[in-house]
Amino acid sequence: MAGGLERISIDLMNEMVNRGHSVGLMTWDSSEAASHYQMDPRIVWLKLNIGDPAIPAGFHVKIARLRKFRSFISSFKPDVILGFQSGAALFSRVATVGMKTKIIAAERVSPDMWKYVRTGFFNRITDIYALGFADRITVQFPTYIEKYPRFLRKKMVAIYNPVVPAGEMNRPPNEHGEKVLLYVARLCFQKNHRLLLDAFAQVHENFDDWKLVLIGDGDYDSLLHEQVAQLGLKQRVVFCGAVKDVDSWYRSADLVAFPSLFEGFPNALAESLSWGIPCVGLKDTLGVNSMIKEGVNGLLVDSTVEAFATGLAALMGDASRRRRMSRNAREIASMYSPQASYDLWESLIKQLTVCND
Repeated sequence: MAGGLERISIDLMNEMVNRGHSVGLMTWDSSEAASHYQMDPRIVWLKLNIGDPAIPAGFHVKIARLRKFRSFISSFKPDVILGFQSGAALFSRVATVGMKTKIIAAERVSPDMWKYVRTGFFNRITDIYALGFADRITVQFPTYIEKYPRFLRKKMVAIYNPVVPAGEMNRPPNEHGEKVLLYVARLCFQKNHRLLLDAFAQVHENFDDWKLVLIGDGDYDSLLHEQVAQLGLKQRVVFCGAVKDVDSWYRSADLVAFPSLFEGFPNALAESLSWGIPCVGLKDTLGVNSMIKEGVNGLLVDSTVEAFATGLAALMGDASRRRRMSRNAREIASMYSPQASYDLWESLIKQLTVCND
């Protein structure tokens, strides 16, 4: 178990255990699986160990998983099941037929996802229909709720991801040394690195003391390396891959680019703001346009190469403006404190528990 969703879910489980709740976890994993993140030993972890989690399950595997999950529920007796993503709500509802267990569907992506992936009408209807099986649905920004059908909105509540405040202010080495334009994201279609590279290619000659640093790995790695070579940017773009110490890059970055097409909760953006780094993002990307306040802690631009290049140049060439935005960035990031996020989760769970009494 490794990744943003796993980290967020384990942090939430650990916090709920510390608040006195009994917590169980069910995953598709094999019996040998281990958590990449530290998990409280009081959490009861059921690893279904049926079929291969990496491939779609056939009918017989699905039935076997349902039976084992229902057996676990019968013995653990949860008041509430929290399922991450829409399919988990449907699976949980089928597994709890005849039980009083309440179900929360935690939707982890923006509804704008349907513009880019799972674009077919049938896919969208399937996703929406699956959410309807939940008693409550969480999304990550209030602006997401209005994008869903009316019959789902009454079940929805916005709960953002917790953002641990940076322990210190971002401090780029010095104004006269090499400057860093940073992007922390998986190398994939969603994160839109190709637009960033094209935009950087338009401005890099005017800013020869800047380099673009890309943190992350993914299936676009080869494609993006080829693009960098074609644009003649090999000496100006650094691919770091996945790194454990991202904080060292946040600490020294001068500016963050965030051209992502769609997000659930943009964790890397929130972390950047927490460090006090101004950001350039797309004005049409839900979530991003809630965190970046135009002209306050960064810039929001149109989804074109030219507009993104203009936004980058405006801040790359103005150190005093970056410093002003840096102070504002930390203030806005403080709105997403872990304590407040966990309070919202606990309040929702308690509401549903009362409904079961």
